[in-house]
This record gives sequence, C-alpha cells and structure tokens, in this order.
Amino acid sequence: MLLQVIFSGLATGSIYALVALGLALIYNTTEHVNFAQGEMSMVSAFIGFTFFKFLGLSLPLAILLTLILSALLGIIVERLIIRPAIRAPHFNIFIITLGLSIVMKSLAGFIWSHNDYPYPSIFPDKTISIGSATIDLIGLGNIGTTVVLMLILYAFFKYTRYGTAMRAVSESQNAALLMGVNVHQSFSVTWAISFLVAAVAGILMAPVIFLSTHMGVVVINGFAAAILGGWGSIPGAIIGGLLLGVIDNVAPLYLPSQIKNIVPFITIFIVLVIRPKGIMGVERFTRV
Repeated sequence: MLLQVIFSGLATGSIYALVALGLALIYNTTEHVNFAQGEMSMVSAFIGFTFFKFLGLSLPLAILLTLILSALLGIIVERLIIRPAIRAPHFNIFIITLGLSIVMKSLAGFIWSHNDYPYPSIFPDKTISIGSATIDLIGLGNIGTTVVLMLILYAFFKYTRYGTAMRAVSESQNAALLMGVNVHQSFSVTWAISFLVAAVAGILMAPVIFLSTHMGVVVINGFAAAILGGWGSIPGAIIGGLLLGVIDNVAPLYLPSQIKNIVPFITIFIVLVIRPKGIMGVERFTRV
C-alpha cells in the first residue's frame, strides 16, 4: 500500500514540478512572479482538446500543435502585457499576472464552458504489477515525461546560445546587457518556454482530474513546490514538486483525509519557518 501511494505521489508531484518549473523559469530571468501559470496550463489543455475533439486531428498532432501554439502565446503575453510594465515594481507585475489568470479563466469558460470534460491520455490506460503494488502506466508516463523535459531543458540552458544568454540574464540583467545580450529577447524566450512547460503540465494533468476551467488552482501546489525546493531554483522546483506530491498522498494514510487539502499551506508554513530558502535555494545578497 505504501509503495503504491508513494508512486501515485510521484506521478502527482511530477505535475506540481512542471508548474513550479514554469514559475522558476520566469522568476530567474525577470525576477517576477507569474500567478497565471496554472491558467496557462488550463488554456493549453483546452486548445489541445479543441484540436483533437472538434477538429478531428490525431492526438499526437493535436499535442504538437498545442505546444507550438502555447509557445507563441507565451511570446504574445510577454510582448503585449508584461513588457509595457517591465520596469514597474514587482508587486505591479504580480497583480497584472493575477488579473491575467482571471481573464484567461473567464474567457475559457465563455469559449468552452465551465463543464468537466474527459481528456485522452497519450499513455495507455493500463496497469502493471511491481511486487505487491499496482502501477498505472499513465502515472508512469507522467513521471517519465517530466524527467525527459527536465533533461531537454538542462541541455538547452547548458549548450545552446539562447540558453546561455538566459542564464546570463538571470545572473545580472545589466551585466548581460553590457555584454551584448538581447535582454528583451531572453524575456520572450523565457515566457515561450514557460508557457510550453505549462502546456505539458496541462496535457498530463487533464486525463487525471478531467479538463475544466478550475484546473488553474494547481498553481497553489506549484508555489508550494517551488518554495519547498528553493524559490527560483530549477532543480529545486523538480525535487520540491515530487516531494510535495509524495507528502500530499502519504499524509492521508496516517492522518485524517481532510488534511490533503491543506498540505500545500502547511508545507509553505513549515519551510518558511525552518528553512526559508528551501531545499536547494541559495541566499542572494545585494551590495548597496
């Protein structure tokens, strides 16, 4: 039972990790907090659903087009909504992204309604047995997808020109600008990647919890995972998400089942009190 619950927690945590990863990407480059990350996942999942259900495209093609369109939407959001306020205080950007999340949820409800829809999974709905535990392939596929995406992003940031530029911007925007890095272009690429990561999270999440306009609430778990792993740390986002998923699923085994709803908030509270910088976070000092 415990092994099966832990595996289920890892599958759930892989989605939390993707949401936290999107938050970390934007924060590292722009030092802004994107409260619309959950709605980005929701809208992307609805776009894929439209391609598959209403336009009759094959599921792989629908997912490919969804990822491409999501990246383009990330660039559009950065150019039209975020960039005009780029020099505003961070709290202003937070309110802008909060408003963006409300607008996206309302538009999604207007276009697709607020009903729940079954969503097809790219992985077979079967189970395998490992010892006494029964493992479903959808959960296993979610974990594998998260690992593969993490490795792709690692290679992108480590070995590509754009990735190097984005890492430079995350260290110091002014220094990167002086070295000839196009900071605004790095912002656009960051938002495109973050929206793409959100799309992957939405596509993996929808078959598990049904597709609806309420999916964006997962951003709360994403925030908790990002804080647990270390705010702004990309490896920390992955570790924090997986760990939070395990805690989220194991806690009801030994405590009242209602505790599952408050696990993210308890996690945030404990981390902020005991280790504010998280598992892999580092303290940043500013010379004044």
